[in-house]
Amino acid sequence: ILAMVSWPRYDPNLLSSHDTAAAAEIAEALDADPEKPRLARAYQERFFPGSTFKVVTAAAGIEHGGGTPEEPSYPVTNGYTAPGTTRPLRNFGGGSCGGSLFQILRVSCNTAFAQMGVETGPEGMIETAEAFGFNQDVPIDLTNPARSRFPTDFERNLPALAQSAIGQNDVQATPLQMALVAAAVANDGVVMAPRLLARVIDSDGNVIEEHDPEAWTTAMPPDTAALLREAMIGVVEGGTASRLAVPGFQVGGKTGTAQLGTDPPRSHTWIIGFAGPPGEAPTIAVAVIVEGQEGASEATGGRVAAPIAQAVLQAYLTNP
Repeated sequence: ILAMVSWPRYDPNLLSSHDTAAAAEIAEALDADPEKPRLARAYQERFFPGSTFKVVTAAAGIEHGGGTPEEPSYPVTNGYTAPGTTRPLRNFGGGSCGGSLFQILRVSCNTAFAQMGVETGPEGMIETAEAFGFNQDVPIDLTNPARSRFPTDFERNLPALAQSAIGQNDVQATPLQMALVAAAVANDGVVMAPRLLARVIDSDGNVIEEHDPEAWTTAMPPDTAALLREAMIGVVEGGTASRLAVPGFQVGGKTGTAQLGTDPPRSHTWIIGFAGPPGEAPTIAVAVIVEGQEGASEATGGRVAAPIAQAVLQAYLTNP
């Protein structure tokens, strides 16, 4: 882990005071704050991932539904009605979209990915989500990490599966988990165990303990990861994640908007992505969520979260 930020934050020096009464008073005030500043949102809080989860659905569609860059081609429509309901699931703003994998990921087509999830089926969707790390304890060297959640109770409830395939319903993910999704695509399908501590050095500068990189789980085969890398690069070059682009580097991404309400419209805005030198393996992955923003269009994630992620990528890529 190169960087991890949670907001609102607090000054930890105030809790390390030798005045234990003063430190206890500060701790009590922080715990009473409804904004929960002591909660490390990056890995201890779960959110609806919205359309960033479509990367997981795409992997499931390829692996369990036989999807390719050309097939299936989903119908251009403004609504998808899952088996078991008469209520259609809509695209943002009531628009129409469809097409093959690269097209629907580029414009983040709800109807197509909902249909993909239903046609892939509960077993394929659950197996793929768990291969990415959902429903598992995260092997991070920090305390109390939250489990990201993908529902497993879809028996006779395909409408819920359709919603889950686009990151809604009961799907919940930490920002760390969604960064790992982007990293898996960048890393030939392998999800590495997230680590904050790389090495322990004594007062003389000698390394006395070192932690080597370690694989956690395999989300998908390398050829599926390569296909999704190409698709996510297309989302940056000609889709909703254009503001993630870093000049001189190859960048892939996926935006997301998790709607919170309609009066007024508010949403969590997301983006996940990876980047590296052109023609080479990506060297960095990132996830950003900005909570409770005004608006609820698919473009919101690209407008609000993408510039933050782009600044992180650029800072690393130009001074690794």
